[in-house]
Amino acid sequence: MKPADFGANGINGSVDAHGRIIALSFYQPEHGYVTLTTADPFPDDKRYDQPAVRAYRAGLAALDGFGVEFDSPVKWVYTQAQSGVTPDVATGLRFQDRTNATGMTFVYGITAYQRWRLNGKSARFTGRLSLQRCAYTQLTEGGVIPAPPVETSVNFEQHGTFGMWTIENPALPAAVCIVAPFGGDSYELETVGAVRVDLSLVGDEVAICLSTGRNALEAQTRALSFYPPSPGRLAEACEELQKIGKRLEEAGSTGRLDSVARRGLAYSQSMAIPVGEGACLLTDHMLLLLSWNRDAYYLARALLSWHADMRDIVHRHLIWMFEIAQRKNGAWGRCYLANGMIKDPAFQLDQQLFPLLELAEYVEETGDRATFQRLEGSVYATLDMLFARRADFAALFPTDETPADDPIALPYHLSSHILFWKTLVKLERIWIGTGSLKDEIRTAVDQHFAAEWDGKHIYAYATDGKGHHHLYHDANDFPTVLAPLWGWCDNSDPVWRATMEFAFSPANKEAYFGGHLGSVHTRAAWALGDVQELIIAENLGDEARQRRAVESLHRAGQPDGSLPEAYNPETGEVVSRHWFAWPNAAYACVLLGAFKP
Repeated sequence: MKPADFGANGINGSVDAHGRIIALSFYQPEHGYVTLTTADPFPDDKRYDQPAVRAYRAGLAALDGFGVEFDSPVKWVYTQAQSGVTPDVATGLRFQDRTNATGMTFVYGITAYQRWRLNGKSARFTGRLSLQRCAYTQLTEGGVIPAPPVETSVNFEQHGTFGMWTIENPALPAAVCIVAPFGGDSYELETVGAVRVDLSLVGDEVAICLSTGRNALEAQTRALSFYPPSPGRLAEACEELQKIGKRLEEAGSTGRLDSVARRGLAYSQSMAIPVGEGACLLTDHMLLLLSWNRDAYYLARALLSWHADMRDIVHRHLIWMFEIAQRKNGAWGRCYLANGMIKDPAFQLDQQLFPLLELAEYVEETGDRATFQRLEGSVYATLDMLFARRADFAALFPTDETPADDPIALPYHLSSHILFWKTLVKLERIWIGTGSLKDEIRTAVDQHFAAEWDGKHIYAYATDGKGHHHLYHDANDFPTVLAPLWGWCDNSDPVWRATMEFAFSPANKEAYFGGHLGSVHTRAAWALGDVQELIIAENLGDEARQRRAVESLHRAGQPDGSLPEAYNPETGEVVSRHWFAWPNAAYACVLLGAFKP
């Protein structure tokens, strides 16, 4: 079973079925994200070994955690969180066993916190821990950033009724201070840098505080400012959880936003990582603590459509994207560390466009002209960079990779051009003139992407503009599916309909698996493909197809409602990526009606 997740304010983690933490990750300026985890570091020499990467990522979902261990066996079940809604990353996690021992995990401020009621049971704090840079394990590695060594330093101090246990890795630098009613110190360092800990816990009410910092002193100072937690502070923490839970309840009050969609909203919020004045939106908190502009757009789009209180997150993400995230020759990279450093520099056309679309929609829907004026110059600079890449024979713009981070067969990519057109439409609404370019792009698509399949006119996935076409459609290519909603065409348009018919048929042999759309990136059914099918079904008014798409999404959904990247359509078993923010966010967008003309 997939671990349960918690997180807020740049501190994120997951717990196993016993409420023990398998990873506690947090922002670090030099390396983006670091983690205190029971996992071993991923070896740098295996980063281009896809089977090794897949095995490591899958193994993270099966880790044994560190934390409270009972002397007698217990079996935990999820119960309602403090807010009275389904347990979720934003509302905290509560566990309970048959003897009514309970545990709760959540983030308050910049501190992770566990509160346990042992109900007469005796317990210890145990586990094998390693403080390291996050692994950043990619299937398509874009350039290895060597991982710093795991240099472990451990310190224990007794402070009256509680003990303070600190693990530090000065090579990062980073530290975590764990404060609890420890009865003594017992730990053992291993040669690989991990440390095994076995500490007794005193009392029936156990509060555990995990504070982070760049060094031991900073982590300890933060911990002591919180511990022991006062009743007033705990009440304030619970009030914040209840506020988030109430927003989720309100989002589901229409009866349409189910647990999968609510997971999308809550997880999108928890993936907003404060970075100075900005906020980075991560793709997930366990496997790839990186940011893709593409993924981030859908998270931001869901938040903007969810609640007015979420507008500040979108505003801060725009500041991060335009003013903090690095560019190479004026272009955004394929993906980023949370600190804004380019992780992979490959040029993808759609990655240049999603930030512009996000800004245009944010300004249009909030009326925030100050943000528009602040970032307007960067918009024109981005457009100038793109114009310089235009083909000399048509309004076609090349890309080095597909939106799946894979090599592209031919340089001009269909869905990126539909996205370009939509972005220009939206920019014009906030008074950024782009001349006749959107019409020229439309003409170029009709002329150069036109192909035939089964006696029908369709759009090719890619072209060289010289008569060669690649017929394909991928679960990552949402703009093509959104074309009618975005105003590119009517839903009765025969070319669009035939293109979608091809996409969702065995003829799309590189990306159609078991009746579901997937990707060559991972050859299986994709949750994103099911979201695409739902969009098509709603466009065509096909209620039976809508039901099938939603049923497929719920079959793929895990106990907490999270959708994986790829899954077995017969069993629902995860094939790739237990953690992936985009699919749930995209599903929430559909149910919220976020994709507008």
